[in-house]
Amino acid sequence: MDLRSLRLVLISLSLAISLVLSAQVEKPRPTHRAVRAAVPPVIDGDLSDPAWQQAPEITGFTQMDPEEGKPARNDTIVRILYDDNAIYFGAFMKDDGTPTPLLARRDSDLNNGDYIRINIDSQYDRLSGAGFVVNASNVQMDMTLYNDIYNDNSWDAVWESAAKIVSGGWIAEVRIPYSQLRFPDKPVHIWAFNISRWNPRTSESTRLVYSPKTESGFVSRFADLTGIEGIKPKRALEIMPYGVGRTDLYSRQNNPFISASEHRVEAGVDLKYSLTSSLRLTATLNPDFGQVEVDPAVLNLSQFETFFPEKRPFFTEGADIFRFGNGPANSRWGFNMWFPTFFYSRRIGRSPQGSIDADHLDAPGETTILGAAKVTGKVGKGWTIGVLDALTDREQAWFSRQDGLGGFDVGKMTVEPMTNYLVTRATKEYGKDSRAGFMFTATNRRLSENLGPALRESSYFAGVDGYTLLRDKSWIVEWLGGTSMVEGSPEAIALTQSNPARYFDRPDADHVELDPTRTSLTGWMGRVMVAKQKGRWRPNIQVQALSPGFEINDVGFLPRVDAVATHAVMRYLNTDLAQTSKYFREFSAWGGKWQNFNFAGDILGNGVNGSFFGLLKNYWSIGGWTGRQAEVFDDQRTRGGPLAVRPGAYFYGGELGNDSRKKLSFTVWSEGVHSTEGAVSYYSGGSITYRPASSLRLSLSPTVSDTESHSQYVTRLRKTGYAPTFGDQYVFSTIEQKQFDLGMRAEWTMNARLSMQLYLQPFIASGEYRDFKFLTRPRDNDYTPMPEEAVGFNPDFNFRSVRGSAVVRWEFRPGSAMFVVWNANRSHVAPVGDFRPRRDFSSLTEAPSQDVFLIKFSYWLPI
Repeated sequence: MDLRSLRLVLISLSLAISLVLSAQVEKPRPTHRAVRAAVPPVIDGDLSDPAWQQAPEITGFTQMDPEEGKPARNDTIVRILYDDNAIYFGAFMKDDGTPTPLLARRDSDLNNGDYIRINIDSQYDRLSGAGFVVNASNVQMDMTLYNDIYNDNSWDAVWESAAKIVSGGWIAEVRIPYSQLRFPDKPVHIWAFNISRWNPRTSESTRLVYSPKTESGFVSRFADLTGIEGIKPKRALEIMPYGVGRTDLYSRQNNPFISASEHRVEAGVDLKYSLTSSLRLTATLNPDFGQVEVDPAVLNLSQFETFFPEKRPFFTEGADIFRFGNGPANSRWGFNMWFPTFFYSRRIGRSPQGSIDADHLDAPGETTILGAAKVTGKVGKGWTIGVLDALTDREQAWFSRQDGLGGFDVGKMTVEPMTNYLVTRATKEYGKDSRAGFMFTATNRRLSENLGPALRESSYFAGVDGYTLLRDKSWIVEWLGGTSMVEGSPEAIALTQSNPARYFDRPDADHVELDPTRTSLTGWMGRVMVAKQKGRWRPNIQVQALSPGFEINDVGFLPRVDAVATHAVMRYLNTDLAQTSKYFREFSAWGGKWQNFNFAGDILGNGVNGSFFGLLKNYWSIGGWTGRQAEVFDDQRTRGGPLAVRPGAYFYGGELGNDSRKKLSFTVWSEGVHSTEGAVSYYSGGSITYRPASSLRLSLSPTVSDTESHSQYVTRLRKTGYAPTFGDQYVFSTIEQKQFDLGMRAEWTMNARLSMQLYLQPFIASGEYRDFKFLTRPRDNDYTPMPEEAVGFNPDFNFRSVRGSAVVRWEFRPGSAMFVVWNANRSHVAPVGDFRPRRDFSSLTEAPSQDVFLIKFSYWLPI
């Protein structure tokens, strides 16, 4: 390893930590008062109720945009009431023009209309809370607040609101039941809160509690809310049963196990219960996620799996509690290295992992989740905990194959074992601005005889993490470390040692070795980062190490290990240019140097990157980026073979976007990549959004690429006797790829409770291979030409696909909804390498297809 480079990074980290150690100064906080209402107000968008007249006016909002730090052009008047059951907010948003109403589905982008956002820290921990948004058309959005500066809008609370446009502005009334908030049981309360407002006509963003953009912190800066006395947290029980009727339609296929149509009716239940005033149980039995939008089609020619974001409500809600190694840092960078995702909930209910060699197969597309439960919330003094447990069922597949006597063997085989997933997380705030925590995960499988050699029996991870904010939150020191262990049969652990994350079977690797007798594998990882959070100049320095035996992919996501990744970045941020610059309102830029190694000391990455972004006076935006990577070693290039050299490359790109408030808005981008081996690749794309009416939103997201590589891995020819590469030949070729992807969306909102969404994605991609060659010698970028027929197969491909979904959502009463859903999926692969869109899209009419129609009904029962 280049110890001198690593030593310089570690010294820099030590110096950065020593520079930021300093005493911190507590700043006074504004205080406002809520008033108990003898008779609660009617939530109708009218502030004439007598109760509102008792509450003091809260005013004095400050601009975040467009003139940061100045008083609001149009002020906002807020009053706050409470009673034994709920807290109430009444707000009058003054406006010297006409407010902009916007109809949209719940939790969607509301920036094209007027809205107000109420943020509450009811536990008074200065780190977490809840946000409630209502716009001028009474469309709602809600979110959890965490780590002081982040939010997650996957949470859906049950609350009431009303909005009305009136002379001189618009009115919003909000009622938030205590059952949707968490707070301790005590006679007198102090909560923290902040109010934000957005006016798209004037691009004015205002807050009751203002903090400069060049500083850090959001929840920690909230104003105090006093006057709340004699209330009790509601230990409510919420039950939401559901029923779903589903029909699957299949095109004609040469498979005796698949009929043209399948019908089924299912039911399940979701449950929420407040175990204590700040600890909540959430559970689900036989959950159904049929209303979730389909994943997009992708083309992946690498040895690594594709990461898809979580969309299922049970797992997205409260996911922030289970994030490990994620403190309140304003920015992070990872160059040529994927940060580990320690809990990747898409593992639960995953597609079955077992494979069967058969002529015909009928296997389920996903694993059934029998049940799942999680407990989240606050306990003791400063502790936040989360415990999640899920049990998935054994899945079996029908198969048939020729028996060698002219007939067929028909049978059933397990393709996914019954599996239990456990994830526990706890954090503790200590001192003024510090936190430490730990995480433990476990995956345990009940393996069948056929899956014992293929899958690990158990997997465990344990780790600790934390951060400290210094010099009035100007700097952050963030750290984490952990260890893993997997267990299973010798065959399963051998597969783990040789999988793409580590390749212990590399013939020229001295620091790792495949041991076929092992029944367990252990490893460790660690990371430390020092970064400046405030000011215009913000350095960021980080070191991350992943040992060769580290493995978390049974419940996490990690493409590779055996790596030490280092970087140093300087960022510049100026948000106060509106009065001083001729062209810009905001401008930011950063540049960074990074260098990565494996545990043998081979340099795997060595480059410089940089980018800039500017918001212009007319609210258009421009951006650009560039970078260069030197020629380095690649221990995964031959996919288990000897070390090879990856060519160097440089890239450049830019983007342009117009004012997003316009009826027609767009963003376009383009990028070019030039390799030192002579290959050139181009990528371009963008998004176009059109709003012909306040209730209708149409968008297109096209992406096209024309890429080239002169050293694309093709295959491994075993036991050819080629001595320089240890008896095998590693075949590469030139590949030309073309790809077209068009995401199309339509969102029509009839009213705040009824909406329809349509998503359609045509996708085609081709790959043409030529000039086949094999690696001449290890640790080099030299190849020897070989005839195409020596490869033994034609790897050319043409992939065509169209995926789509349509969802009608009707929230017929608070918390209760009905979904009508259609999902479609057609795809086909042809063994040709040319790219002909008209032919490829036309062929989809004959491609195998599956259409899913379902109606789902859920009913919220508060008890």
